[in-house]
Amino acid sequence: MRDVSDKAYYERRARSEIRKANTIDDPTAKRVHLALAANYLKQARSMDEALDVI
Repeated sequence: MRDVSDKAYYERRARSEIRKANTIDDPTAKRVHLALAANYLKQARSMDEALDVI
């Protein structure tokens, strides 16, 4: 089930970016990390949808 491990990878990366954003005081850097997290979560959701189709 490579798809499940790929999905887990994107979820882990998203959580990591959120943790980074929470430790940074610079608002611009915080937005960058949150945007990255959003992209990783979007990728994980799209993999979820692909798994539902199978």
